[in-house]
Amino acid sequence: MELNIIQYFLTQGPFAVLFVWLLIYVMKNNNNRENRLYNTLDELSKRFGSLDKKLNRIEDKIDRKEGE
Repeated sequence: MELNIIQYFLTQGPFAVLFVWLLIYVMKNNNNRENRLYNTLDELSKRFGSLDKKLNRIEDKIDRKEGE
C-alpha cells in the first residue's frame, strides 16, 4: 500500500514524495511512542494500585490505635 502511494506521488514531483514519506515515517513513530506510553501508564497504574492498598492498611491501623 505504501509503495502504491509513493509511486503515485512520484508522478507529482519530489516534494510530494518527500512529504508522503515523512508523513508515513512520523505516523509509524507516533504509533510506537503511543504504545510505549500506554505500557508505561499500565505499569504505573498497577504500582499505584498496590501503593493505595498499603496506604489504606496503614490508615486503618492508625484509626484503630486512635480509637483505643
